[in-house]
Amino acid sequence: MALRKTISVEGKSIIQTSNGSIENGLQSISFSAYVKVISVIGDKAKMTAHVNFKGDPQEFTKQYEIPVSVKNNAPNFITQAYSHLKTLPEFADAVDC
Repeated sequence: MALRKTISVEGKSIIQTSNGSIENGLQSISFSAYVKVISVIGDKAKMTAHVNFKGDPQEFTKQYEIPVSVKNNAPNFITQAYSHLKTLPEFADAVDC
């Protein structure tokens, strides 16, 4: 289970050279990312999902607090994490893949 989403990020651009790192100012980029829940940790009230965004060659991980259900018929925690992510505005255009 995963999602595909075009994301836009802004941050410091750092160029790696044989002589070290060079800051290149603020950059904004957009790329198609494969979005995958890589782990969840929590208790019966809430969980934290660690979500990896990966494009070529960009990659980063972000954490999301997610409500959780521990009822007998509830989906597993990973499925609950994906279901919740798809309700967030930043994932409005994400598609299952």
